[in-house]
Amino acid sequence: MSVACTQCGAAIEPRAGERLLVCPFCATALVVDGSLTLIHEVMVPTVPVEQVPAHLRRFLGGSSTVADLDRTASLEEPTLEYFPFWAFTVAAGGRERVVLEPAAPSSLQGLQGLELPAGSTRPMAAEATLGAPVLEPEVPAETAREWLVARDGELTVRQTVLYHLPLYRTPYSWQGRRYQAAVDAVSGKVFPAEFPAKAEAPFVGVAALALVIFGLEGLLIQNLAWKVVVYLVSALPILGIAWLTSKKV
Repeated sequence: MSVACTQCGAAIEPRAGERLLVCPFCATALVVDGSLTLIHEVMVPTVPVEQVPAHLRRFLGGSSTVADLDRTASLEEPTLEYFPFWAFTVAAGGRERVVLEPAAPSSLQGLQGLELPAGSTRPMAAEATLGAPVLEPEVPAETAREWLVARDGELTVRQTVLYHLPLYRTPYSWQGRRYQAAVDAVSGKVFPAEFPAKAEAPFVGVAALALVIFGLEGLLIQNLAWKVVVYLVSALPILGIAWLTSKKV
């Protein structure tokens, strides 16, 4: 079986089972997916490895994680890998954009529906990845396109490209348990897997307390002006309790 290079049209004879190719005539990187032959490119990392811990700790110190996780988590050394994405150039609302869908399974959250980060790309080649692991695509392009349509509705796809995006794998430990995350080596965005999240019960308790207090005040105080004043006075300690809860949980 031969495939045609999408750049120069030359016939290429891949070995059995070979999906990632380089045209011997024009050096274009290609991927064979089903009956399609598509361009294969890689994004150039711009985030230095020494900045990766700072990006991860900013996420760990956010509003979704347990208190002080950014200070108490023990971070491991980041390792660079190249993760495959199908990049669909879609036309919608009078403009074109490039939307990514993962081309391999992953437990990382937030990989679906990304837009291609601003950065430099080059044809995939061994020297472009400097020996870092390159994950093979496992999800067919047509399946990824179905995910895109199911999420965003019917779209006009003008081009499909296989991109390998550089991700720093950044495992960390907290209270004896190991967690996984990755940092985009182009944008610095963090993609967590499961992570220590804030408990909801304390916040539900604060909300229930506020409802009880405001409800009783509404029943006992008939004068509207006094009711507003009492509401404002009561709100201060409730807000203080909510603030302390967010710091402790």
